[in-house]
Amino acid sequence: MNIYECIKSSFRNVFSNKMRTILTMLGIIIGISSVILIVSIGNGSQAAIEEEFESFSAGSLTVSMTTSTDIETRDMLTMDDYEILKDIEGVSYVSPNYSGSNTYIKLLDPKETKSASVSGVTYDLQYIDNPNILYGRYISKNDVDMKTNVAVINDTTALKVFGKVSEDVIGEQISLKTWKGTSKFSVIGIVENTNASTETAYSDEYPETVLIPISTAMKLYGVDYVLGFKVLTEDTDNLDYMKMIITSVLEKEHNNQDKYYIQDSAEMVESINSILSYVTLFISFVAGISLLVGGIGVMNIMMVTVTERTREIGIRKSIGAKNKDIRIQFIAEAVILTGTGGLLGLFFGYIGAVIVGNIVDIEPVMSITSIIVAVGISMAIGIIFGVTPANKAAKLDPIEALRYE
Repeated sequence: MNIYECIKSSFRNVFSNKMRTILTMLGIIIGISSVILIVSIGNGSQAAIEEEFESFSAGSLTVSMTTSTDIETRDMLTMDDYEILKDIEGVSYVSPNYSGSNTYIKLLDPKETKSASVSGVTYDLQYIDNPNILYGRYISKNDVDMKTNVAVINDTTALKVFGKVSEDVIGEQISLKTWKGTSKFSVIGIVENTNASTETAYSDEYPETVLIPISTAMKLYGVDYVLGFKVLTEDTDNLDYMKMIITSVLEKEHNNQDKYYIQDSAEMVESINSILSYVTLFISFVAGISLLVGGIGVMNIMMVTVTERTREIGIRKSIGAKNKDIRIQFIAEAVILTGTGGLLGLFFGYIGAVIVGNIVDIEPVMSITSIIVAVGISMAIGIIFGVTPANKAAKLDPIEALRYE
């Protein structure tokens, strides 16, 4: 039998019982579509994160304390370090940061509150993060010097607190509740939330973002230190050297070693993408288990098919068909079964990724590699799980097969 006749016969046999074929392919379809959906959303998330970090100024560094357990009071970063870092040659801007914990903001309904991420910053931060100011202004040097109760919020927070994002929000007050009590802050600016898609998808897990002057934050939380700095350097091609200089200056000032950690934005993107890749890989592996189940289902149905077609096999052998011909016939049928399931899984996976992407506001990214791998795996499953039934069919004795009722 030539290849064309073999394929034609295989298609005819596979789709002779459409309901059984669809049910057999179901495991393959679910497995492939799940993997495609997860990988597409994972790739889309990575692309969104990279795009978000591209909005940050090139050459920005984040200075923080290490996770060492032997941190002493003298090691803590302070506003004196802020003044020192500003004077380092090659440093353009420095913004200290203090983020308070256990802070809640009152929402549109005064009875409702939500956790808030309150960060104390300086006016320099706008030159480092390059926020898109929608209304109002950013925190100024005067706000820091005077320790004023002013705040910059993003558009997502404005909508939840005031029910609108407009010029009318400027001058309105927000209420922040800490362990010391409730404090009111006047809104002076609204910036665009660059992480809106992720926050919309996981709104309950993400706190509302509020920026206030660093001096006001230190007074609000009763601290005399900061948690870290954001630094913008002039030379974007020599960040390692700047990291060494900044670390050296801080260690000399505090008379310590290995207490400070400096990370650039590229490293942050790489770290986040690495975590996302592992999570995506793990979930894809779990989803891929259904492919194994689907493969077993294919083998089971093919074994049943061999039994049903025993007499046919006997007739074919009696007129000259070789064991090789019978084996190729059944393997071809298994590959067609799983290959078709793989293509359908690819289609439904893409549709699912688009639907999920619209819900969580992430554009799915489907790579050619994932398509080739998905279809290739499905066909490989057909070969692997089709070999046993094919061998069983090929080894049938033609005389016994002809006697089979």
